[in-house]
Amino acid sequence: MRRARPSFAILCGITLSAGRLGAQQPGSVEIGVYGQITRVNPEQARFESGTPLSLGIRGRVNLHRGIGVEMEASTGAVDGVNAPLRRRYNQLVARATYTRPVSDFSALIIGAGLARSDYEITYNFGANALLGIRTLIRGRYVLRSDAIFNYLPTSGATEFALRTGVQVGLGPFDGPTSRDRRSGNLTVQEAGTVEGGAFVQQLQLNDKWNLRNGNAFGTRVGAFITSRSQFEVDATYRRLAVRVGGAAGSTGGVLPAGATFRQTTFAFRYNHNVPIGSRLAVFAGVGPVRSSYEYIDHWGASGIVGARVALSRDLQLRADVVGNYLPRPSAVDWGVRVGGSALVRLGR
Repeated sequence: MRRARPSFAILCGITLSAGRLGAQQPGSVEIGVYGQITRVNPEQARFESGTPLSLGIRGRVNLHRGIGVEMEASTGAVDGVNAPLRRRYNQLVARATYTRPVSDFSALIIGAGLARSDYEITYNFGANALLGIRTLIRGRYVLRSDAIFNYLPTSGATEFALRTGVQVGLGPFDGPTSRDRRSGNLTVQEAGTVEGGAFVQQLQLNDKWNLRNGNAFGTRVGAFITSRSQFEVDATYRRLAVRVGGAAGSTGGVLPAGATFRQTTFAFRYNHNVPIGSRLAVFAGVGPVRSSYEYIDHWGASGIVGARVALSRDLQLRADVVGNYLPRPSAVDWGVRVGGSALVRLGR
């Protein structure tokens, strides 16, 4: 009896799945969830739980066959040493990764980036390193298992975590890319293009914060998934003086005259760009934002509208108007920013 051969369709399916796993397409996106167990030093972290359990979400943009950028956020409950006795333990990480196929169905991932973990001291920033493996489940679904290490110099804490979860791939998205290439507009990008830049900002704060307005400095990094569609993160920093000494701030506590507080924002948005003419594009975006006042974090929604002017294919000027709504205590901050951006086309 002649041995049955695998069908051509099955072979094609395996080949295509392996290709998607080993060599991600520029401009494609992955989203997923994971469970995590973390080993921390309770004395450094200032809570009783030495191995907290967390649940997390992750988003990733593939810029090249082996290069990607990703953000992830996880949260879990821990027992505190002091009040409050029950609190949240949160991690926020942004990193770049390199993927190396090791078989038709698996790939090794190495990555490095920036981490933030929340203990009693809110601002615990540091370095992140990752070693992981991707294993094909079926179609666009993969199993992702990682080991991560964080060093947080603010508190001297170190974190070691193991996690596993499922991710699904979306795209690549062509959208108007082909038509925009033919238009010749210099703001048009290839899928997988990275934008990095800096800006100055004048943000008008709501009176509820009881802090003076002032200039802020910020940075942003974005990744295009089509010629018009972009995911972007930005962060701002400044120190602000108390507006009315002896009056309450956003937390209800009385703020002393002459004191200053660090005020920061961190926003993640989807931006849509519309090219006009040969060097101009207008855009609008929306997404979540975390604003910090008096060392207390407030989460809300952020919107942005603006214009970009191409000085060359690789350099652009940007002017934006941004608004942040924080539902607790129902405050709106808004402002104007101006800056520049450099573009690197990894997708090619």
